[in-house]
This record gives sequence, structure tokens and C-alpha cells, in this order.
Amino acid sequence: PPFRAQAHALAPIAMVLKKRKRAEVGGLSAVAKAARRKGSSGANGAAEQRGAAAAVALDANVDSDDEASSDDMGGAAAPASDEEFFETPDEKRVRLAKEYLGKLGAEKPGEDIQQQLSRDVNDQAKRTKVIVEDVKLGEQRIHKQGHRFAVTCVCLSSDDTTAYTGGKDCTVVRWDVETGKKAVFPGSRNRFDCGGHFEQVLSVCLIEPRSLLASVGVDRVVRFWDHRAPHRSSCQDTLSGHTGSITGVVAEADGSQLYTSSMDKSLKLWDLRTKRCVDTLFGHVSGIGCLDMFTKGRPVTGGTDKTVRLWKVDKETHLMFNRHAYAVDAVTVADQDRFLSGSQDGNIHLWSHASKKPLATATLGANHWITALSAVRRGNVVFGGTVDGKLRCWRFGRGPAVGEEQTPGDKGLLRMTEVMEPVSVPGCINAIAVGRKVVACAVGKEHRLGRWYYDRSQKNGLLLMPLSYHEG
Repeated sequence: PPFRAQAHALAPIAMVLKKRKRAEVGGLSAVAKAARRKGSSGANGAAEQRGAAAAVALDANVDSDDEASSDDMGGAAAPASDEEFFETPDEKRVRLAKEYLGKLGAEKPGEDIQQQLSRDVNDQAKRTKVIVEDVKLGEQRIHKQGHRFAVTCVCLSSDDTTAYTGGKDCTVVRWDVETGKKAVFPGSRNRFDCGGHFEQVLSVCLIEPRSLLASVGVDRVVRFWDHRAPHRSSCQDTLSGHTGSITGVVAEADGSQLYTSSMDKSLKLWDLRTKRCVDTLFGHVSGIGCLDMFTKGRPVTGGTDKTVRLWKVDKETHLMFNRHAYAVDAVTVADQDRFLSGSQDGNIHLWSHASKKPLATATLGANHWITALSAVRRGNVVFGGTVDGKLRCWRFGRGPAVGEEQTPGDKGLLRMTEVMEPVSVPGCINAIAVGRKVVACAVGKEHRLGRWYYDRSQKNGLLLMPLSYHEG
């Protein structure tokens, strides 16, 4: 039969390909052994072996049929040769690891290669999204003996053991989350020699790789503190450059650069190694009121011009999102793709860099001014605070809301739903910091940027609540 004749004709070709494949595998094994012998002679060789092992681990989930996976390692797509077509999954991992290490640079010291590999692993971890379920908050604990006036900002350490707050009394306070013990860093209104801020503090940021705490405020100065310093210690260094009140400060994860937003309509980028301003970005047509960042070089800002802007610092450009009716007072980044904004119009919008329209919206009404937002990083849950002292939690995802029946159109619809009853807080929620095990709120008798809502019966202080949830 003709099919049997064709099979007999193709048999020698298949045998030749199989022999060539075995020869290539043997060649790769010999190259690997030679590399091990060469690498064992010095520290750089050992570092390259560890780097290759790490790169192979990064590609452990590569499928041999996925021809486009080389793009993930930064390479350009190329036509598949016969060798690539017939290579095994192990051979493909070795090839991708070699290409990856080649792009890092053969002349780089082993320590630099290891640092680059660590950064790439951290970036890959940030891209992994988690589904947050069963969110629960514990009993409230409020510490009100640190600030004399409204608390305007708060941040947490990575291990959730320490909180830092700033207030309208010009001071910065370090708190022990478990015991409530505090250490006050000095500050006094219009006292320029006090060793700290001489105007209201509006934002704080912990830079753990450099053991620094950055604080900014109405005095238009960026101040750096030793976050482990004892009580009443003065600031270590200052940076100046803004011409208006500085409303936000964030730092990159490696502690190399700092971003500040201001009412002078600018976003400044500071190099923490040289302590100099390296770039000033303009785009907002009015003051910038809030700032957040999760991905390197991608800060998000909200302003009194009713817009939200996603900045691409390396490309010196930005994207503008303008669906709010009033000033944007709160922004937070959930993951590398999605971020949220809250406004005085009572709306919370979920955004993506791929769409100019909101992916989902939660509406509280015009009388519920959104004053603070903070999302679970890489998750689908966000906490929000309002000027009337209500702490709420939303979950954004596809499908019907809790307690509703699913309809045919709900499966692909992205929506925001409240996952718990609003929690009453004794004051205006000016800032929220979400950790792994605790939620910290900066509360006060008035809003952090003014005195539009002043309630003497409320409290100024730091509110802490235990947090528990499951990641899917």
C-alpha cells in the first residue's frame, strides 16, 4: 500500500534525526561539565553556576511547545531551527538560561549577576496575582497619646511590628504595634531649629534597604530619619526643590530612588545615593494630592484637576484617566496591571493601563467623600475610608456579588462588591496601611488637607485592627 511505502521511505530520515539529537545532547553535557570545571576555579565561576541554576529555576515551568517563551527572558522572537524544534524540555531550559546569562553580560562580576537575578525573581513574584478570600478584621485598638492634632499619614514595616505616623502637630511618631510604645521625632510649627518639620506632616515612607524613614509636608522639605533612632532624635538629612506643599512620598523596593508629589503640580524623582533630584515630571494642571507605587518606575498620582495619571518614568510619558467629577484624594496600586482611585464625588474606580475607561466602579454617593485607599498587594481586595469615619472593604472580580444568583452575563463581568459591613472609626480616616496581619488607620478630627469637616467629639490617633484572610 502507498502509506506503507511512505513509512519505509521516511524511516532513514527519522534515524538520522535521532542520531543527531543524541549527539547534541552529548555535546551539551560535555559543555556543562567543562563549565563546571572552569567555574570551580574562582568565585566568579561559582557565581555564574548559581546564576545559571537560578535562571533554570525561573524557567522550570516552560513547556517545550511554547516557542514564544524566550520573549519572557528579554530575547527577540526568531524562526525555530531544526535543533530547537526537536529539543527536549531540559535542553530548552538550558538554552534559555545561557541566553539569559549572556544578556546579563559575561564581563560583569559574579556579585552583580547575583543581584540582578534576585531583582528579576522579585519582579516575577510581583507579577503573580492572588485571590483574597474570607477577609476579617479583629477588635479595634486606638493609640491617641502620640499626636496632639489630626494624624495625616501612616506606614507599616514589612514585618508589621512597627508603624510610623505623621500629624498636623508637625511631629513623626514611631509605634510598637504590639505594645503601643512610642518614640516621637521632633517637630514644631514655625520653629526652624527644632530638628524636624516646622509645618504639618502629610506623608511618610519607610525605606528599609537604607534604614531610613522619609517624611514630607507643608514645609516643602523631604526629611530623612533613622527609623531606629531613640526618642527626640533629629532628622539626618533634607532635600529641597518643591515650591508647594509635598503631599506624597514613595520609594522603590530596592531603596535606590524616591518619588514625591506636590501641590506645585510636579512629580519629582530623587536619587538616594547622591541625594539629588534627577528628574521633574509635569502633567497635572493643578496640585497633586496623592501618590502610590508598586512597580518600579510606574508611580500613580491623583490631583485636584480630577484626573488620575500613570507615569512611565523611563519613557518620560504618562497615561491620563479622567472619569471623576471632583478632586481625586486617594490612589492605590493593587498589582502591575490594576490600580484604584477615590474622589470627593464618592466613587471608587478600578483602572488598567490598557483601558481609558474604568474596569469597575463602586459608588457611595456624593455625601461620602473618599479620603483614603489601600489595596492588598497583588490581591483583589481594597480598603477604603471616608470622611464620616467608615472603613469599608471591597473585592473586585468576575461573577455575581455575594448572596446574588449568577446570570448568563455575570461570568465575564468585572465588578466591585463589599465583602464586609462598614466599620465605624472614631474620626476621619486620613490614611490606611494594609499589612499581612494588621490594618493601620490614621484618624483625626478633621481632613488631612483642611478643616472642611471638624468634629470635636472624634479622636486623633493611630487605629490598629488585626487582619486575617486566605490567599487562593
